[in-house]
Amino acid sequence: MVNSIQFKSSPPAVSYNNRHTAPMPSDRGIDDIFMLQQMEMQKAAKKEKSRDRWNKAGVMAQIGIAAAFLTTAGIALLGVLGLKKLGGKGGSAADAYTTVKLKWEDFAKEKTVAALDSKTTSKTLRDAFKKIIDSRGLSEKAQKWGGSAENKMDIMYLYGHGGVGKTYVAKQYAQETGSLFTCIKYPDLGSPYKDAASMKISSAFDNIVEHANKMKDRKIVVCIDEIDAVMRKVPDGQHGAEEVAKSRAAVLTGLDKLRDKCKNVTVITTSNYHPKNGIVDPIALRRFNNKIEVPLPDKEQIPALLEMYMKDIGAATEAKFFKTNEFKNFAKKLEKGGYSNGEIELIAKEAGKIFSSTLKGVADSDLKKHPFKIKYLEEALKMNGEAASKTNKLMDVKKSNKPEGKTVEDLTFLQKLLLLFHKKS
Repeated sequence: MVNSIQFKSSPPAVSYNNRHTAPMPSDRGIDDIFMLQQMEMQKAAKKEKSRDRWNKAGVMAQIGIAAAFLTTAGIALLGVLGLKKLGGKGGSAADAYTTVKLKWEDFAKEKTVAALDSKTTSKTLRDAFKKIIDSRGLSEKAQKWGGSAENKMDIMYLYGHGGVGKTYVAKQYAQETGSLFTCIKYPDLGSPYKDAASMKISSAFDNIVEHANKMKDRKIVVCIDEIDAVMRKVPDGQHGAEEVAKSRAAVLTGLDKLRDKCKNVTVITTSNYHPKNGIVDPIALRRFNNKIEVPLPDKEQIPALLEMYMKDIGAATEAKFFKTNEFKNFAKKLEKGGYSNGEIELIAKEAGKIFSSTLKGVADSDLKKHPFKIKYLEEALKMNGEAASKTNKLMDVKKSNKPEGKTVEDLTFLQKLLLLFHKKS
């Protein structure tokens, strides 16, 4: 009898994620399949959570965009309302950047500045202005006879150290001639927007022409302060050169417009630059038929200026302090130091403050026991230091290395060597 041997059949091959593995026991294969199913379920759950997060992020982004849009729209609306308010009644938002409203003053009526012929004004200025005023005061026939009939408008260039009172002198001229006065301050015309400064200048001149034509029976003085801001030469390519050129062109066009359309206008410009120092454009300066220097105050002006600025110090005026030798010697010191009108005013006002500080706690009945003394002016002078004119080079005139009236060929050999050495140094 033949014994039959039975063999147990091996389990079939199992595929896991398309990968064929070696046969394994059935119980272990079932466990692996279960774990793979669990892993697939976890992956699906993660994908679902990620999808939910992206959906929430999209909603938040949409809310943020909507909020930003509403905020921007609100700011724009407020800006438009603000610009309309700046632009004035009936004006547009752009008017705030391109329109200039000038202030008109009548010094002839108010008498708020010193007379042109007072001791506070230098004799040089008084004489120069007198010639201009007298030539304008002639009849039409006399002007023609004298050769001044063709001068339609006076354009003055007042120059001098800072603080010598150039704008104040323009006001004195307006008061002397009974003119209405307006001042264009170039810093007020500045703007961060392109072409806005030149448009403001044009607007200011249009305003003057309109005002002058409405009041043809009245003289008008227009002061343009710090004219060098638009008259200086700026090399091409330098930052801001294009805007300066446009502003200069606007000023020159405005001056031509006034000259052609207004016979009752006088233009007075002020500058800290000497007209011949090479900084101010010489071509632009040809428009000015009067170039007048406003000098530093002299020995006649300084005492008068000090007395004018110290008129509120009762102790000084009552004691006739301004007639003492101490006061006169102090005035000479200021003249020798080259102090300007503005610096003298500052010293006088500061001396008053120092003197007032010594009166703290003093009874009104004892005030006369505390007279004003020269030491208060000396202390104020010490506090203000050296005069600005000592270091101011704006008034210097550039001088040529070439001797006047001679060419290089006219020089001797030694002079040529010296000239060559000077150029190298």
